[in-house]
Amino acid sequence: MQYLSADCIIPVSGEPCYDSVLAVSDTGTVEGVFLAGSLSDVSETIRHYNGILCPGFVNTHCHLELSYAKGLISEGNGLDAFVRQLETAKKSTSGLTIQMAIEKAASQMLQSGIVATADIANGNMTLDFKCNSRHYFHTFVEVFGSNPGYAAALFEKASHLKAQFEEQAMQGKVSIVPHATYSLSEELFRMVASAGPEHLLSIHHQENTDENLFFKNGSGAGAARRIMFNPDLPAYHGSGKRPMESIAGYFAPEQKILLVHNTVSEQQDIEFAENYFRHAYWCFCPNANLYIENRLPDISLFRAAGCHITLGTDSLASNHQLSILEEMKTIQKHFSEIPLPEVVRWGTLNGAEFLGLDGKLGSFEKGKTPGVVLIENADTQTLQLNPKSSSHLIIPADI
Repeated sequence: MQYLSADCIIPVSGEPCYDSVLAVSDTGTVEGVFLAGSLSDVSETIRHYNGILCPGFVNTHCHLELSYAKGLISEGNGLDAFVRQLETAKKSTSGLTIQMAIEKAASQMLQSGIVATADIANGNMTLDFKCNSRHYFHTFVEVFGSNPGYAAALFEKASHLKAQFEEQAMQGKVSIVPHATYSLSEELFRMVASAGPEHLLSIHHQENTDENLFFKNGSGAGAARRIMFNPDLPAYHGSGKRPMESIAGYFAPEQKILLVHNTVSEQQDIEFAENYFRHAYWCFCPNANLYIENRLPDISLFRAAGCHITLGTDSLASNHQLSILEEMKTIQKHFSEIPLPEVVRWGTLNGAEFLGLDGKLGSFEKGKTPGVVLIENADTQTLQLNPKSSSHLIIPADI
């Protein structure tokens, strides 16, 4: 048995604990959090850490395959410029460079305390690494295409890629998902939905105002890209509705869905999704939002609505690191009223619940194996992070 103490322990399943000890078996199974005075018989074996102990982090939105693009995309120029620069960077990058970048980024992600990741894949570049990693990955095979004539071929390609991942001992950990609300034809949306609500779904949602314009009246940069890639398609004049309202009908209300980014989501968008889907989760990637659009979602709206919030890192093409703690630091910087234990819950238990892993991960509850993260250089009394705060995994998770 291992006994760990710290200036503060955030168990997620309860209030922050002071003068307490976390008991974990040698295999990583949590026995509980106890008052230090009640464990006097093992006091000599207690390891004390300066900082905060919390469960391993869960990253619900990542693009590991884009790790090669770190530092190649200019900041703050908007999503349209980001997409165009990324296409250029990809054409000039070798497969070996991509593989090396994936391995380096994933290693740093694990060291920072992330124990499970929902990762987007448009190809098989992450396959070998995932097959040989102890890290838990759920892979979202992404599809997009506005031309209905190509829908069957695109879905067949995605199905083949899904099978590749599943054949490598990833059965049940792969889903075919739509890229964004605006980037699929009706036919392709229906094919994705045909897998049924038992499959996890993730979708980029309201990353910028162009998405709202696209559905309102068929205008904006997204509409221009549609025309550029599909010059023979009839013009799209919009649905006159909000993005999620325009596409939710393809999916069953019991579908567990992760809406990613939500940078320009408003009250009406939140209310619609929460009322339509029984299991809606909202993923924030604040550092990527600042990197691409130089703006953040109004997180206060989601908190007031009681939304299930999770955290993601996006990619190294749109972020300086893949660290859930860095996302937490940005949230606390811009939304100082949000207490750290709540943000930690977003980056641990809520993400585990979305992935169906909350029986093992996300909190220091007896019988769970969530891993243990040490957060250093934080104010352990006010529970405030600062620019120098850092995190690393001291006990791995067992999933």
